Amino acid sequence: MKSKKRTLALLLALSMLTVPACSDNAADDTAADTAPTTSEVTDPAAEAETEKQLDAAEALAAIPDTLPEKDMDGWQFRMTIFGTDLNRSQTWADELTGNVVNDAVYQKILNVEERFNVDVALTEASFAEVDQVDALKQAIVAGDDSCELAQGHDVNMANASLQAYFLNVYDLPHLDFEKPWWPESTLESMTVLGQMYMMFNNISYNNLAQTRVVFFNKDLMNNMNIALPYNTVYEGNWTLDELKNISDSAYVDLNGDGTRDVGDQYGYASMTYYYGCMEAFNVEPYCKDENGNLYYNFDVEKNASLAEKYYNLLFGEGGFLNGESTNIFKDGRAMFLYETINTAVTTFSDSEVTYGILPMPKLDETQEHYYGGSTDRPIVVPITVQKDYLENIGIVVEALNAEGYKQVYPAFYEIAMKNRYADQTDDAKMLDIIHENVIISFTYLFGNYASSYNKMFSDLFNAATPNTDVASWDAKNSKPQKKYVERLQKFFTEQLEAANP
Repeated sequence: MKSKKRTLALLLALSMLTVPACSDNAADDTAADTAPTTSEVTDPAAEAETEKQLDAAEALAAIPDTLPEKDMDGWQFRMTIFGTDLNRSQTWADELTGNVVNDAVYQKILNVEERFNVDVALTEASFAEVDQVDALKQAIVAGDDSCELAQGHDVNMANASLQAYFLNVYDLPHLDFEKPWWPESTLESMTVLGQMYMMFNNISYNNLAQTRVVFFNKDLMNNMNIALPYNTVYEGNWTLDELKNISDSAYVDLNGDGTRDVGDQYGYASMTYYYGCMEAFNVEPYCKDENGNLYYNFDVEKNASLAEKYYNLLFGEGGFLNGESTNIFKDGRAMFLYETINTAVTTFSDSEVTYGILPMPKLDETQEHYYGGSTDRPIVVPITVQKDYLENIGIVVEALNAEGYKQVYPAFYEIAMKNRYADQTDDAKMLDIIHENVIISFTYLFGNYASSYNKMFSDLFNAATPNTDVASWDAKNSKPQKKYVERLQKFFTEQLEAANP
């Protein structure tokens, strides 16, 4: 890849000037591939917004890192990225395609290669099309120095980290955690007793793409003379109760069969899984005390209130819990949908629905912030890497992270999402609000699919008889959960003692 000398800064700037300010609904997998010429952009407001975006992109690019200059003499930095083509494309690109986001990912890697004379390469294991975290573990057990960096499924990687297969990220040199490409909330969430074995940063844009939001159908709301909820969000009053009140007004038995089914129109439609949902309400049960030690604290009262409100939303007049909910919204038969930001890219590009984007609502008006729950594909450094190259590894990790923040973040977030898939200034502001408080939950990652963040809503609402009996649920689950968190605490304590004999 190093031989492909390209300079994309000008191309990126030009693409930012020419992407239309409104959604054109053209099919694509990441961002608009085509755009009108600059002569077609005549709206002063659109031009002003474009200038603002250019200024923002230039400001990002100007943020300095604290890395030393070093010639690595063509040393190969090997990345193993498990998963699908989509997973790899969020971290890696080996050619220019004209797609704005792909080309920004390419530029990220090229900038690092040229600056440090390093060859950033994918391993053959990256193309297995499945999440072979077990294969990575086997290689590590065998002492196989197979890669400098690996990326894979979140919970599987978290479980592997608890077997001491990965380096403590804080032991890598040259990582500057004060820089904006290290998300502060995630660092706080993932650090236990000075240890963090997985990285969630801008080497990949998966975190941004997988943030959970509420999409809404503007046409349905306008036809029903319901004010679009933007001002409600700005005023801090976008709550579960408010969402339910609007949702209840939207149900229509479209097929006239007297049964609530996939052929009807709904207010709030949700898939039957709840990834990233509970993070929005600040009820994290795997907690840390003032000394950084883990303990289990399930707030029964707060979770009972949450369950009651969410139950009323899902099973009220306008709610619908069904595996076809995303398609129902895409077909224009749902007012609201809970899904990932990237759904706009992967699913709605050919939809006729005029939609907007909102943050997940607050539990109630006493909640200070809106939170966006997210999942990511964590990045790790295996313990089998050659220790003589730790300095190189730290430099390349920090450089890829910084370049991802400077190159890919504006391409995906500002261009692909704000301009193409959100068609109003308000939608762009909603994305800013969502991005301010994105959370990757320690409870979700380390709960091994059994924590309340994985199971409470699923157990209560997907049961044959849905219910809100949180107290009984907690009575059944609290004892094993406390023991599990104690085992987590034991692991981090033992690792700390081993590092400081």
